Amino acid sequence: MPQLFARPRTPNDNPFVESLFSTVKRAPEYPDCFLDREQATEYFNRYFPWYNTEHFHSGIDYVTPEQCHRGLRDQIVARRKADLDNQRRFRKEVNRQKQNILTDNMNPLIILNLNQISACSVINL
Repeated sequence: MPQLFARPRTPNDNPFVESLFSTVKRAPEYPDCFLDREQATEYFNRYFPWYNTEHFHSGIDYVTPEQCHRGLRDQIVARRKADLDNQRRFRKEVNRQKQNILTDNMNPLIILNLNQISACSVINL
């Protein structure tokens, strides 16, 4: 008899298998049930290449397992971080230039007073 590590009728004892089932069921194009073994084999022959070469995994910094196993993960993550830093610097520069446009073109001779007092506003008794 094979050695079993899970208790009978308690499938949640093995979190790795439960996680695998959940991942498989949330995949695009997953059929609700397989009619026969051939249909299941055909589905998983398409699923595994997709999972390993196209699907980005959150646990490995949103790269594919193939990229991770080829040693490209650190390179990809560094490039993403550099791109994000460049975008932030660019946005700060654009905002700074826009702010300069608003403040540099002000005419110093114009004084704006929203609550001006006029002769008509004072009541003489």
